[in-house]
Parts: sequence; structure tokens; C-alpha cells
Amino acid sequence: MKIPKWIREIECFSKIKSCLILEGNIYDEYPMFNEEKTDCDDFYDLNTYIYEYYKKSGYSICYYDMINGFYNKQRQAELMDVFDNMLNQYSDDAFEEQYNEYKTNQDEKRTDGQIANAIAINYLDASEIIKTTLIESEKPTVFCVNYASRILTEPSHMSEQERAVFSNYLYASMNAKSNYGNDGITRQNILILIVDKINDIPTWFYLDNPYVKNIMITLPDKHIRKLYLDCYYDYFIDDEENEKNIQQFIEMTDGMKILDLRGIREFKRLKEVESGQLSDVISLYKYGIKENPWDDIEREKLENNKIKDRIKGQDVAVEKSISIIKRAKTGFSGLQHSSASKPKGILFFAGPTGTGKTELAKAIAELLFGDESACRRFDMSEYSESHSAQKLFGAPPGYVGYEAGGQLTNTIKEHPFSLLLFDEVEKASPTIWDKFLQILEDGRMTDGQGNTVYFSECLIVFTSNLGIYQDVGGVKKRVVDMNMSYNELNKVVTKGIQDYFFSKGKPEVLNRIGKNLIVFNFIQPDAAKEILLSQINKICKAIYSMKKISIKFGNDAVKEKLYKKVLTNLEEGGRGVGNIVEEYFTTPLSTYVFDNRVENGQTITIEDITGLNSEESELEMPRIIASLERI
Repeated sequence: MKIPKWIREIECFSKIKSCLILEGNIYDEYPMFNEEKTDCDDFYDLNTYIYEYYKKSGYSICYYDMINGFYNKQRQAELMDVFDNMLNQYSDDAFEEQYNEYKTNQDEKRTDGQIANAIAINYLDASEIIKTTLIESEKPTVFCVNYASRILTEPSHMSEQERAVFSNYLYASMNAKSNYGNDGITRQNILILIVDKINDIPTWFYLDNPYVKNIMITLPDKHIRKLYLDCYYDYFIDDEENEKNIQQFIEMTDGMKILDLRGIREFKRLKEVESGQLSDVISLYKYGIKENPWDDIEREKLENNKIKDRIKGQDVAVEKSISIIKRAKTGFSGLQHSSASKPKGILFFAGPTGTGKTELAKAIAELLFGDESACRRFDMSEYSESHSAQKLFGAPPGYVGYEAGGQLTNTIKEHPFSLLLFDEVEKASPTIWDKFLQILEDGRMTDGQGNTVYFSECLIVFTSNLGIYQDVGGVKKRVVDMNMSYNELNKVVTKGIQDYFFSKGKPEVLNRIGKNLIVFNFIQPDAAKEILLSQINKICKAIYSMKKISIKFGNDAVKEKLYKKVLTNLEEGGRGVGNIVEEYFTTPLSTYVFDNRVENGQTITIEDITGLNSEESELEMPRIIASLERI
């Protein structure tokens, strides 16, 4: 049976260290193994685990925290043994008087083994008692200080009283008494500090201190989760398809605590999910009560493929994207992989600028989730510095911005069903790719605050201009052009992307993307005309909606002149079309409306736009010639 590393470390270092600092996953339950390490008796909280382990090893155990004072919930008489033994070594009239009063009235006070805070007036007095007991006690004793992270306001700016507390702990760890039992085993008195994270206590206490061992309690791995499942099998697994459900449980609970598994167990027992499916119960626990947009996607939306009406001239890219979405909708994504928590789908859009990569991502978000705002966009040019990963995923403890969390992790906590768009991803710091790899592989991430966020209900889209330019002698040279066929363009861009990731030492990124790399073609003349007419219609509708001013064209020659102008700027793609429309249509139209004092309810009939022809002076401002129908 695989025993967690931290458990083996406690067993090992308890024999030679007088102070253990336990950090990490301290608010959970943990497996208690039998003597032969062949079976798990049960799962306990940390206090009970410490008691059960050290009791078997011949120790008396006492706990202390600033809320309860000294206590031992497991065995009250053992607490008295500790203090009776301590009072034989340490004379303090005030403490002895309070302790004797407690013993006299214990039946009337508490039955859970706790001693009122009056016994330890404050944590400084408690540290004195702990120090004296560990140094003088002839009977092997463990003092466990809970909530040690809460003793200090700021480890780097300690008060005199706070400094005195940890000085007492330090002195106790350096001078703890060793006891030689009748069984010939040496047992050293031990101080255990339980902290959220190691830097909650002063560095001078543990750094280069041979008496102290820091032990990180990790999240339960798949073996421990399987062990918990075995202990409470009937609560989780139905009779049918047992093996499938077991594997699903282990995969979907990756990154969870045992207490999370207990919550899932209770959900299933209480039948909180009508279907009763384990996967649905786990999803409820992860995300709360949410309508799953993936279940609500209508088949007709994907079959009719209305995205083509919005994304002009990129039929190949649209078709490949829709096929990946269909795979996600049917739940077939990632079936070849071991992890069941991968994102719903991964898309990598590449190709020339202005060809509709970002626009397609927005269109997909609207198709899937009914709202374009479900596309959560991150401009990766803002994350180009080496420390940028902290902005996305949260700063580690002790650093500026720790409390705020990460921009990406906060977004996914609030909107678990989203399309995440990472625009111009080649501009991101290389350190960010290490985090992306974890998301693409496991579908989860632990933020700087230690919270696990899940990406398993997201569609992830990267956009990039990689492969369009090549660095030649420090100068960027364009290696694709409008005259290339799509197949040739696809080969050049794909090779450019491969070369980039291999040069950065990140070939595994390509493995995660797989065949989801989609190359966009240059905007062709026919597509450019569709984009032009679409933008003109959109502008005219917006003007009528805002101003109730109707825009008409007296003839088709005006649009044809705009189209010819667009053809001179095709290499800039759809963005170039938009620039032409703004310069030669929107701006002169606004000038006409302003100069002619056009009012609501009037109609403008455009007869011509000057300044479009190449033979006209470049200095001439575009101007609309139109007739105005007044009310």
C-alpha cells in the first residue's frame, strides 16, 4: 500500500527532531493505517491523527490554541497527567491555583477535555508552560500548537510579546528532554506547530535549524482518494458499471480534499441530483447549482452553422471549429486521455492579421452560451514580463497582490462555463506556458491562495500570428502573401508555429494542441465584398437605431467604388476593410450629417463619394454627395 510521503516523514523525523512544522493541507481528514501498513482503519482530522499516532508510540499529548487554551479532546485524564507531571517540575502558584480549581470543578465546566483560557492567560504564558514542560518532563510528551499562523500579525514586524513566544518555542525545541523507556526506545519531547504556510512564522525560527523539520501535507493523491472510496464504497458507487464509476470518481476528484469527497458523499446520499449519476453529483459540488449550457445547445444551431453568416471567407476554419464543438457537445473530447477533467475543447487559431480569428471566437461564444460576453478575452501582450504569471494565476503568499487572486483564476471561479480567449498568445511570457500546459492536461489549476479552480467546462481558444513573419538577421520578414494557395499557406504557417515552440523548448505544447491548429486564409476578393456590405448595413442600422436617420444609396456605383478601394488593401484583411469603411464612409457621413443639420426622421440618399479614385488628389478629404429628404 502506498503511504503518503508526509506520513512517512512524521514517522521518520519524530525519532530525531524535537520540533515539527506541519503546513499545507492542514484542514482535512487523513488515513490512519494499521501497524502492518496493509489497511486503512479510518480517516481522521489532524488533531485526532496526531493523537492516535503518538499515543501508539507511548506519548502523552496536549493541544494548545489561543481560542481554547490547553485541551485534549480525546482523553481528558491524559491532559491532567501532562499538567500533574509538569507541576512537579515547574512551580507557578497562579497556574497551580487555576489548574486545581479546574480539576475540582471539571464536571461542572467542560466535558470535552478543554481547559478554559484562564489557565493560559495569553499565548506568552502558554509558551512558557510549553517550554518548561518540554524541557523538564520525564514522561514523553507532545505539545501540538494549533492555529500557529494566527499568533503573529506580521512575521517580519513582530511585537516584543510575539518575539518572546517564538523564542520560547525555539529554546524548547533546542533543549527538549529525551526519555529512555523500559522498552529501550528513546522518545524525545516534541513540539508540533500547525501552520497554513511556513512563512506565517519567522524565518529565524526554522531556517538552518537542525532541531526543526518542516513537513508539507499534500492533497490526497489518487491512491488515497481510492482508499476513501473503498471505506465508503456503497455511498458512492451503484451496482452497475462499477469499474467505470470508480475510475470516473478518481479522475474527476483530482485536486480535491478528503473533506470535499465527504461533501460529495453527502450529496449523493441525500439525492441532491435527480439523475443520481456520480459525475453530475461531482459537478454540482464543483460548480454549485448551475444550468449547464453544454446541455442546452440546440442541435439545429450547430447543423445550420449560422457562424458562416458572420465570419466571411473562412469556411474551412469555421467547419473545423464546429466539428471540435460537436465533439465537446457529445462528450467525446479527451476520451483517448487518462484525465476526465480536461477542458471541453482546445482551438488554436493562426494566420494573417484581420482574418477573423478573434471574431470567430466571439461568434462561438455566442453560439454556445447565448451571449458574446461569455468570451472572456485576455490580451497576452499585457502578460509579456516574467512576473506576468502572477497577474493571471495569483501571487504567492507574502507577495503584493496575494489577496486579490489571479485575473484568470478569478474569472473561471465566477464563470466556469466560458470560452477563454488568449489573444496573440505568442506575446505571452514563456513562463505562462508552463501553467497553460497544466490547464490543457489536467483541466485544473491551484491559484496563489491554494484554491483549486476547474477548467473542465471551458472551451479554450488561442490566437496567434506565428508563422506569418520570419526573423532574418534581426529583421522581421513576411514569408506569406496573398498569391499563395490555402494549402501552401497552411504548410508555411504550421511549420512556423512548430519551429517557434521547438525553439522555446515547449514541444509539449504542440502535443496538447494536436490537430486543433486551424489556419485562417487571407481575405479573398469575394469575401472582402461580403464584409464591406455587411459593415455598411450594420452602420446604417445603427444610425437609424440611434438617430432615426435613414441612409439609402442612389445607385450601386457608390458601393462599387468602395469595393475597389477595399481591393487595394486586402493584405490587412477584415481589419483593413473596416479602416476603409471608417475613412471613406463613416467619417464623411458624419460630416455630412453635422454640416447639413440632419434631424431625426430624415432620409439621406447617397449619390457619390469623392476622394476614392487614385487619380484624385490624395490630399482631398473624402466627401459625400447626397440628397436630403426633409420632413
